[in-house]
Amino acid sequence: MKKNSAARIATIGIMSALATGLMFLEFPIFPSVNFLKFDPSDILPLLAGFIFGPIDGILVLLIKDILFYLLKSGDIVGISMNFVAGASFLLPVIYIYRVRENRVFEIIGYVVGILVVSGVMTVLNMIVVPFYAPNIPLREIVKYLPYIAGFNAIKFSIVAVVTGLIRKRIERIFE
Repeated sequence: MKKNSAARIATIGIMSALATGLMFLEFPIFPSVNFLKFDPSDILPLLAGFIFGPIDGILVLLIKDILFYLLKSGDIVGISMNFVAGASFLLPVIYIYRVRENRVFEIIGYVVGILVVSGVMTVLNMIVVPFYAPNIPLREIVKYLPYIAGFNAIKFSIVAVVTGLIRKRIERIFE
């Protein structure tokens, strides 16, 4: 399957469409900060990364974010932040797993990916929010940083657990 480019392109398209649909299943993790919403859509780009490689995982991530932007969001900043979050999780996971393709390196990849995405999104929010919402004082932004870090840690922990449970079964389909 990995060598057949037509089937690979079709699979990437299907995974992107499914991931876009999963973005509509969103709910807040912290009710007091309801703009931070969990959706399970990052599972499919991660699976594509495991099956085909990191570039294809990023491609699924990009397509799902563009489709969601066109279909619902209309918020270029939010969807860009979603893309950065997904990429900053996916890339460490896949590259660490490729060092030695075994369960230990997969789990190490998940842990590193969760730490990276939590850190990147915390810093990125400190940079982007003052430009995106200039009327929010910096002390208010800083007050939300623990929620942002916690949200990303929880969200991508769920993505890691679900992916870890289904990855082998899904990979067998593509062998």
